[in-house]
Amino acid sequence: MNNNCCVFNVWLTKSVRLLYIGILFFFLCVPITVSADLTGRIAYSVRGFNEQLGRFDYNLQMTTFTEDGDFKTRSLNQPGLYGVWSPEDDILYFIQRVDTQSHIFSININNPRQKTQLTAIGGTYRFLSISPNGKKLAYNGYTEDQQQQENQIWVMDLDSGVTEPVTAIPHFGRTFFFYGMSWGPLSKKIAFALERPGGLEQLFLLDIETKEIEVLTEFNIDFYPVWTPDGQEILFRRWDREFDTMYTINVETRGLTPLFDIDKNASMWSDWSFDSQSIIYSLWGSFYLYDRNAGKTEKLFEVDGGIFGISWWKHEVLDVEAKQKLTTTWGDVKRTLR
Repeated sequence: MNNNCCVFNVWLTKSVRLLYIGILFFFLCVPITVSADLTGRIAYSVRGFNEQLGRFDYNLQMTTFTEDGDFKTRSLNQPGLYGVWSPEDDILYFIQRVDTQSHIFSININNPRQKTQLTAIGGTYRFLSISPNGKKLAYNGYTEDQQQQENQIWVMDLDSGVTEPVTAIPHFGRTFFFYGMSWGPLSKKIAFALERPGGLEQLFLLDIETKEIEVLTEFNIDFYPVWTPDGQEILFRRWDREFDTMYTINVETRGLTPLFDIDKNASMWSDWSFDSQSIIYSLWGSFYLYDRNAGKTEKLFEVDGGIFGISWWKHEVLDVEAKQKLTTTWGDVKRTLR
């Protein structure tokens, strides 16, 4: 009887010990979300009435997210589109229409009324994207001396001002359009969407050094690619008859992951968080945040007018050391997901 009790006590002790080990292993292996106390800011354009021009125009604005979760928005007092942040400082690049042509400008947000013109010749320019090292700007378009069919991707060296086309896509006398571009994290490749015959927009990868172009997606209508900061995936929007769907494509495996659906008629722009785990996007005049870990969306705030373009400042990279966790999440926007 005593031996049986001893055996039972030994068995119970081992069982409790194994249970504790199992619980400890569970908490060590399950991802724990940890918010980082950082602030961030986004730049975007809002359609509104420009009193100086006497007509409706797109005006640049900036919203800063504070540590207590508030949103502080101010106008940058400049009309413009396709704003993108320099990753190194307070410089914002954008495209502004001057008379009948457009030019690329830059401003320092600490003195936004003073702007610097970067393009030597006017033209029709769209979809700015800056290299992660902050040294080059990519955009598409054609100069005032060219025809619309000569629309190509151009790259400007910001130190020297030298600008050159990096694509030579044949047009065969037909006008074609680019639908978004995004520079890869290593500053070596650009993802872009291009309209092709048959009404299809496909995603492509451009190697800046070799000028080679690689097909990413085919036989669909895919547009507005946005590369993740970690370089592993590209976010894009896929058209469908009933609704549009936001997808990611893995750059290496080419595997597709659907994220969420949106109204196909909605004006929508997006950008990634620093850690590639959250997406901030706009629908008409409202901003939303999609959390990939939770698979949920929350509405952040509204502006008075239609939103055009979003650029999240990528200079502040999450600096969080692992503390018995496998993942960290974006802490710049603190809201309870619903």
